[in-house]
Amino acid sequence: MLERVNSERAAQGLSALCTNSKLQEAAQRHSDDQAANNFMDHTGSDGSRMSERVTDAGYDWRGLAENVAAGQVDVTEVMDAWMNSEGHRHNILGDYTMLGTAYAYTPDGQYNHFWTQDFGRSDTEQCDDGSTPTTSTTSNASSSDQTYNSADSGDNTMSAPTPRGSRGTSSSSLASTPAVSIAMAVMLLLSGHI
Repeated sequence: MLERVNSERAAQGLSALCTNSKLQEAAQRHSDDQAANNFMDHTGSDGSRMSERVTDAGYDWRGLAENVAAGQVDVTEVMDAWMNSEGHRHNILGDYTMLGTAYAYTPDGQYNHFWTQDFGRSDTEQCDDGSTPTTSTTSNASSSDQTYNSADSGDNTMSAPTPRGSRGTSSSSLASTPAVSIAMAVMLLLSGHI
């Protein structure tokens, strides 16, 4: 999946992302939870939010985004779905430097296949290969990087159950910048999005 993400970024003149095991841990926790409990949402079955899962994994973040999907059978199918969705595409091409990806499968339930991408930006974290992440010279960041967003009707949940065999996706992002982070955190906390 990292290869496909970086191919999409390169096509837009953006720097490649590297893997980070802490983001990987947070993403896998969420995909496993969704598979075990047969749901697709950014909020875990335990009430955890993306920012909590990433922080619990020990990642010191400055910006985060997450894409989730369910039902797609392989990387090509899920990446095609995400790239054809404005919110997901924005996260994939966003101003992030690191990525953790996860997949979980269950033979039982509505979706069977569960995917998570956790994107991160940090001043202190390293890539898994020990290198320092590079920042894109052409930034795809916009004001929506500083808000919670979703490609699904303005929230982070599916509006109705999706029939077995169908597919679903959802995206969200958070940014931590000195001038905006406190106000955004308060707004997101009050709205229940983190």
